[in-house]
Amino acid sequence: MIVSIGQGTLRVTLAYPFLTRVYRRSTPRFSIDGVDQLVQGWGTHTVAVAAGPHRIAVQVVPKDGDPFGRAEAGAVVELGAQTVVEYRAPRFRRSGTITIVRSV
Repeated sequence: MIVSIGQGTLRVTLAYPFLTRVYRRSTPRFSIDGVDQLVQGWGTHTVAVAAGPHRIAVQVVPKDGDPFGRAEAGAVVELGAQTVVEYRAPRFRRSGTITIVRSV
């Protein structure tokens, strides 16, 4: 991925618990600073963003039913660096968790 001047990247991994069937028919909804990001499902996604602080939110959208597993966190992206973020969906329709792993 090419990063423009004044930017960095967020490398976001969207994961769910192993052997939990509800997630096979669901999709994650991922947003940065309130703007939904187009993601092709679960896995790792890299997004170029302006350097500085950002608000990340993720929730699970099942095929049938209401969204659940919402989690939010702040992350700082440094100029030209990559900040690694991990979202883990809940096992029992509670809140998910977001961990800011590192800035590289």
